[in-house]
Amino acid sequence: MDQELVQYLDSRFQSVNRQFQELRGEMTAGLQGLRGETTAGLQGLRGEMTAGLEGLRGEMTEGFQELRDEMTAGLQGLRGEMTEGLQGLRGETSEGLQGLRGEMTAGLEEVKRHSGVLVEGLRHELQLVAEGLAMHIQVQHVQEREYHDRQHQETRALIRSVHDELRQQHDHLRQRVENLEQKRQN
Repeated sequence: MDQELVQYLDSRFQSVNRQFQELRGEMTAGLQGLRGETTAGLQGLRGEMTAGLEGLRGEMTEGFQELRDEMTAGLQGLRGEMTEGLQGLRGETSEGLQGLRGEMTAGLEEVKRHSGVLVEGLRHELQLVAEGLAMHIQVQHVQEREYHDRQHQETRALIRSVHDELRQQHDHLRQRVENLEQKRQN
């Protein structure tokens, strides 16, 4: 029965250990995946913005060349509108990136909180296992001590019994020897 408890506790400890390892692996993989997705998203966004700006720059240059000859005054108005549009686009992009950064931060905080809860739960379970093992060892020690004390008492009682019996036999034999010697002298 004690071996079964030790095996159970070993298997439970190994299960807790395995859960720690799986949680660590999941968290590492999740964070690496999130980092990779974020990096890829930002690089994609940068590429799209660069391509968009390059395309827009090319269109603007062509438009300026065509309009320069036709309307100098119109070009000034168009230049102002385009500047406002670029500033608006820059502001929207900045706001989008800030929103994305906030969402990512909130997601990471949620993962941290969840991981903390899991770790605390596992710590509690491990503490319970340790307390159970300590209690089992203490009970086992008391039981073994009681068993050895009983064995000692039983052995002492048996030795006393055998000693008393041998003393009686010895006294009986001494009496017989004395009786035989008295008969012989008579």
